[in-house]
Amino acid sequence: MSSSLPSFCTGRIGPVPGCKNVKTQKDSLVSRLIRGTRGKSAWTAVWLAAALGSSNAVSTDNAALWRPRFATPAIVALDRAKDRQFTAEIKASPSARDWSASIANDLKSWPCRVVSAAYAGIDNGSKPGWQVRLSVPADASPELFALTVACNESISVQPQAVSVIPAFETNFYVLHITDEQIVNQFHTDPSGQYDQMVGTWEEMKWMQQPVNLIHPRFVLITGDQIDFNGALDGWNNWANWGYRPHGKKIFMPRETADLENRLSEMYKDCHKGYRVAYVEAPGNHDVTPPGKWLDGSTIDWHPVSVRTYEQEFGQRDWSFRMGDFYVLLHDWSSARLKAWAATDYAAALRDPAVKFRLIGQHYYTRSDCRQPFVPAKCDLMLIGHGHRTATIQTSPYYIYEDRAAFIYGTAGFFNFRRTAGGWSCDQTAMLRNETNDVWPLFAANGKTKEVRANCPDPMNITTNSVTIVNDLPQDFYDGRVRFVLGRGTYETIENGTILSEYDCVGDTKTAVLVKVNIPARGSVTVSVPIGAERQLSTSASRKTRPGRVWDERTST
Repeated sequence: MSSSLPSFCTGRIGPVPGCKNVKTQKDSLVSRLIRGTRGKSAWTAVWLAAALGSSNAVSTDNAALWRPRFATPAIVALDRAKDRQFTAEIKASPSARDWSASIANDLKSWPCRVVSAAYAGIDNGSKPGWQVRLSVPADASPELFALTVACNESISVQPQAVSVIPAFETNFYVLHITDEQIVNQFHTDPSGQYDQMVGTWEEMKWMQQPVNLIHPRFVLITGDQIDFNGALDGWNNWANWGYRPHGKKIFMPRETADLENRLSEMYKDCHKGYRVAYVEAPGNHDVTPPGKWLDGSTIDWHPVSVRTYEQEFGQRDWSFRMGDFYVLLHDWSSARLKAWAATDYAAALRDPAVKFRLIGQHYYTRSDCRQPFVPAKCDLMLIGHGHRTATIQTSPYYIYEDRAAFIYGTAGFFNFRRTAGGWSCDQTAMLRNETNDVWPLFAANGKTKEVRANCPDPMNITTNSVTIVNDLPQDFYDGRVRFVLGRGTYETIENGTILSEYDCVGDTKTAVLVKVNIPARGSVTVSVPIGAERQLSTSASRKTRPGRVWDERTST
């Protein structure tokens, strides 16, 4: 059985050796690689990249792509040229050249245009590296993509790193999820928890279909993605992994580091199937506060956990903008990062173009050397840590805390409306209704998902229809499904809006991405009428046909 399990279950964790100090060919093989995989599966590009990395051309170094990554994604919009651009930060020598890039999902890849490349500071200016300005093509499908960036020295791939949306200035909602706190693979409690106090790989898998169907613009994670702190405190939560004795145990430094790495791999593994951007900040169970010692030793684990988090997840303090909407993610463990956050936020506060400011961090009060950032002015702050749903304050701005996600996959809902003056948020216009705005995503033992489809993967539907059931009290007006059908041009859809259409699987199939309104406590069936497609000749080729270029077709 163990041979079929992910590597975190068998203990086979560790970096895959890459090629180093190899000579680069004069002509960039990487550029040709990306051009050659245009229109093919993402995994074609990834595997070709890996093959190239093992040759004498360039080295494969995924960690060189510092940002964006899964936990620090770029979000771009298709409707304006400037909004299709984002910056990739890459660790490479000053002599790096021949930059190229592409984005890819599980069905197809699209080349990115290199707008500019400058050797400058990365990681908020704290390290040397390259800032490469990239632009996604106008015909990209509005989905979540892996990003490949290459130069004459290396090629890097980061999954779930670029989220493409139709437009910034439209109504949207986000989910707030905190304290996933994964400590083991399988649950021992109906809530999805392990030992009635921490989270599991399994329940994050249960949350996947509801999140993908709801399709928030992003999921905001406010810390405690994993929990290896039992090892620091001399308590063994991993007897089933072979650590002995159960209960009180002094962990050796190597054992503790292995657990932290193993749980980080487990976290990334159980989030692989998510099709929406996850924007994350660490908590005290991810990056331990300064002065947190490993029990039985004189080792301060803070610098160890910093290195591990940055290796596995990337940047700890960061911000991004979606047009005039600003988001700051803060790691509360560092006074240095708090100073950076204050400077970055002050710039956003002074900028009259910014109309809404959202902050996410693990908690809001200072204790145990922690350094939360709580400015005098803000529009909304979201936090975790307390494992409860609470309104921390209503003035001068709202601070909301949501219950731990490890309890039935709890999520908080926040809806943003575009106004003449910028943005309004339903949950700050007045005190939020916790019954309507905070809910579990699955029922006991994950047997029933609160939002579900009658197919295993609603982003790879191979039949002509799908039915979605929503047991939650919210209307999800930006829900998403994707059909993968016979090759053709699909002109109509029932109970949905076609956002994009593109050929894939060696031009033998056509993917049809559909926006769907999922009614509160109701159901909807989205259908592609049988015979609705117009067949293409086998020799015909075409680019993606996004719905924004067509008139959006909606029929009921």
